[in-house]
Amino acid sequence: MSMSKVILSFVLSVTLFAQVSWAQMASTEAVLEQPVSVSSHEKVSQFVTREDVAKTFETMGVDPIMVEQRIALMSDEEIATISSEIDTLPAGGDFGGLVGAVVFVFVVLLITDILGFTKIFGFTRSVR
Repeated sequence: MSMSKVILSFVLSVTLFAQVSWAQMASTEAVLEQPVSVSSHEKVSQFVTREDVAKTFETMGVDPIMVEQRIALMSDEEIATISSEIDTLPAGGDFGGLVGAVVFVFVVLLITDILGFTKIFGFTRSVR
């Protein structure tokens, strides 16, 4: 009886960690499609024309046409520098994550202060 349980547990553990693959038809276009390379100048132009970037420029009082003219006048080295900066930008921004972390730590400390585990804030009363 115990040997059958060992064999059953072995078989179940092997099947749990087995990878499942799905077979699908691949179109010729998907197989032969080459990754599109975008030049640095095009990357900067596309970044500036994004909706969120354009709104930021508008709030700063910058004319979008002036931005495009300035980009056209930049040297290749300047464009390459800006393009590499665009590649290294954080996807979601870094300020929101910092604010979220500070709020999370504050709430945790507040709860532990109310429960009486810590005494950090003077405006809370312990339930103990």
